Amino acid sequence: MVSYGFSRVASAYWRQRIGAAAVTLWGCICALAQNLVPAFAGAIAMPTPAASAGARHQRQAAPQPNPESAQTLLRRGREALQAGDRYAALAAIAQAHRLKPDDTEIAQALADVLMELGAPTAAADALGARADLGVRSRVAGQHVRWATLIEPLPPDPRRRFDDIDPALARLDALLAEARAADPPDAGLLIRLQRDRAVALRRRERWQDALDQVGQLRVAGDGPPVFVLEAEADSLLALRRPQDARRAYEEALQRLSPAERDDEDGPWRSLMAGRAYAEEESEDFDAAFATVDALVARAGPPWRVDGALQTPRPNDRWLEAQAFDAALHSYADMPAAAWARMEPLALGVPALPWLRAQSADIEAQRGWPRQAEQDIDIAAAMAPEDFGIRVAQVDSDIRRHRLLRADERMAPVLEQGGDMPRVQQVKRELDAEMGPSVRFELGGRDTSGQAVRGPGNGMDASLEVQSATIAGTWRLIGLADNDTDSVEEGRATRRRLGGGVQGRWPDWKFVALAWAQDGSLSTSGGSLAAQWEPTDRWTLQADAARHSPDTPLRADLHGITADSVRGGLRYAWNESLGAGLQLQHMDFSDGNNRQQATVDGVVRLIDRPHLDVSLKPRIEWQSNSLAATPYFSPKESWLGSVEAQVEHVMWRIYQRTFVQRLSLTLGVFEQTFFGSHPVGGVAYEQGWRHDPWTEVTWGLAWTSMVYDGSREQALRGYVKFEHRFGR
Repeated sequence: MVSYGFSRVASAYWRQRIGAAAVTLWGCICALAQNLVPAFAGAIAMPTPAASAGARHQRQAAPQPNPESAQTLLRRGREALQAGDRYAALAAIAQAHRLKPDDTEIAQALADVLMELGAPTAAADALGARADLGVRSRVAGQHVRWATLIEPLPPDPRRRFDDIDPALARLDALLAEARAADPPDAGLLIRLQRDRAVALRRRERWQDALDQVGQLRVAGDGPPVFVLEAEADSLLALRRPQDARRAYEEALQRLSPAERDDEDGPWRSLMAGRAYAEEESEDFDAAFATVDALVARAGPPWRVDGALQTPRPNDRWLEAQAFDAALHSYADMPAAAWARMEPLALGVPALPWLRAQSADIEAQRGWPRQAEQDIDIAAAMAPEDFGIRVAQVDSDIRRHRLLRADERMAPVLEQGGDMPRVQQVKRELDAEMGPSVRFELGGRDTSGQAVRGPGNGMDASLEVQSATIAGTWRLIGLADNDTDSVEEGRATRRRLGGGVQGRWPDWKFVALAWAQDGSLSTSGGSLAAQWEPTDRWTLQADAARHSPDTPLRADLHGITADSVRGGLRYAWNESLGAGLQLQHMDFSDGNNRQQATVDGVVRLIDRPHLDVSLKPRIEWQSNSLAATPYFSPKESWLGSVEAQVEHVMWRIYQRTFVQRLSLTLGVFEQTFFGSHPVGGVAYEQGWRHDPWTEVTWGLAWTSMVYDGSREQALRGYVKFEHRFGR
């Protein structure tokens, strides 16, 4: 029945908050409900062949209707239409059509009323084969809007275009027919092309949508708001955020005051799109202002409805608050994002999409286990939600469950391999599972009177890791070369070796062995383990034979050292943490060194392009022998505070260019030599292309004191890291 179809469409419109369309269709239903549903349904329903045959038999057997009564109803309907009562007109003309279903005049009048009510599909049904190109174009446009505004029921992303593809094909056929008309109807062509631009955007044919809008502009058409929104969405999808901002702004300026105030109008979606465009343009102040306007417009958390003023939850308030949190997360402000998200997650724990969004922010805060728990709960509540399934793969990568991530990735790729978010997670998984290379080169120039200072020198290191083996193991190859020019001569250490690394969700294990030559020919090895029992605690331990922490001057004098080290760290979040490290070194000359370090980090400023952190540090060292060729204070203390400023100079999606400035001030106290101020300044720049490549270069100047003599050093360095993927 057509009324049943209207009811379904109106309900779908209402679920999508397209209130105006829902009210129009419900008006049709109400009119039909006034004793005319059977008549109207019989007039314009789409019967089956069997039903059509039965209907013809009944018409032949039934008495012929009174022509005058049908004409009277038609006249009454037209009078009601002239008076502005379209629903009364619909009721009268539908009854006339029931009495004379083959009367072309009545059928046309019924179609005219339905067109005015915004029901072109029903109008086309009333006209049947007599429906002209204008009516059929309206039907095609309506199908495009339904496909755009009503969420598809199948959760499989491969079927997300099942509704729009036939609508787009119908539009293309109508366009060809309209262009072939003699003379062509310019207004009809414009309308069809506008609908086609919207359909192409819904089909995610972004460039085709832009081309269609461009053709409209060339033809002299000023695109209406709904076409401008399709253009802006396509520009944003093609990573042209500045152009998208201009298109969203143009659409917003074209809205009338009534459209701006309409709760079901396009203002909200245009503002959300503009906020995304501003965020992707790195204009976060503008994006925050836009989302503040959305939050203000959303109203309070609760609304009251009806004569009884029944309180009801305000969905728009929740969506606006969650959007605000998401935008701060995109701006690399996880603390601010979590301050907005935590009360929402606690207040509405049963919403899968909200739990998934919470998990993203928890991961940013350095809580991967908590994020994993929330995303798994969200998946249990909504097992067919494709976005949550993709988020599970992302969570497995963070937790180093690479085999499971790979297993989950296969069906995700099969269903949505063309989706940008899926492609991004696939790149991250490939980078995590593939081989990698790290290279560092540095040089140091010193000046001062310190006899046991490090002197001028150079260092270079190379580390190569294989692709993962069974998702857990990697083979490691390493080579490094360090030199120091000291008073006794030139100290050199060259190492060549390799080993294996194992990584699990909570554990990391590294075993290395190497051969060493240069000032001292020997061999060595190390074992290192790391355990993260919770998101906050990290425990580390390592032991080395012929440790690379041994001073180069010791190598020059044939002295080696073995080391044992242990440490723990507690991180409240990404902005606050503290750690303790203890180390014992046993030198072959009989010296035993004990060392303890306490350090911390606190982020003072967390802005989209600017972070300012303080890093306090206290080091204590004690040596059993002080008269050694290398620097070996009987006892020393170093207290320092480092202020670090990190500024994002520019960022274009996965490509980021940053600069960092560090200033360190401290006091160094050494037994028998008193206390002296020390410090340093460092500046570096870095370019990163996530998740593949990172290059960092910089200069660091330090002023230290050795045995009461000051030595200043200027060091330049460059670091390169690249992951090849699989």
